[in-house]
Amino acid sequence: MSDLAAYLGFLAIALATHALIGYTLGQFLFDRPWAGLVGGLAADIDLLFLGMFEWPFIHRGITHTLLIGGLATAVVLARERRLGLAFGVGYASQLLIDTTTPKGVPHLYPLVETSFYVDLGTTGHSPGPTVAFWVLCLGLLWYYDHLSIPDRLSRSV
Repeated sequence: MSDLAAYLGFLAIALATHALIGYTLGQFLFDRPWAGLVGGLAADIDLLFLGMFEWPFIHRGITHTLLIGGLATAVVLARERRLGLAFGVGYASQLLIDTTTPKGVPHLYPLVETSFYVDLGTTGHSPGPTVAFWVLCLGLLWYYDHLSIPDRLSRSV
């Protein structure tokens, strides 16, 4: 398999994982799964511009900051509270997972350009954690689907 094919396969799995985690959090916490899914993918909008710009408009640049995540969440919050909360928690989940990769995430840009990295001995995109995320998310979605309507309503924010 070529390096490009391997990279594209990795990227597809990473994006699907971010989407699933955002969807699950949006569904389980706020009953807004699609907002969570969009939030879980939003920071990676920068993948559309690979090689076109320089720092901070690169992958894991400005879109992977608390500033942009907060601004994007505020825009969605202005539309509807639970929609914004689901989007925000999806966005935050992506930043947290990406913080476990060696490249890290520049959470505090533009205050500092340092990328923050938490070494857990593995990354959030390694096979083991990826499988664990999928099993956990699919289990939570199955559980949520089997809750009665009154139980779902009592979980609403």
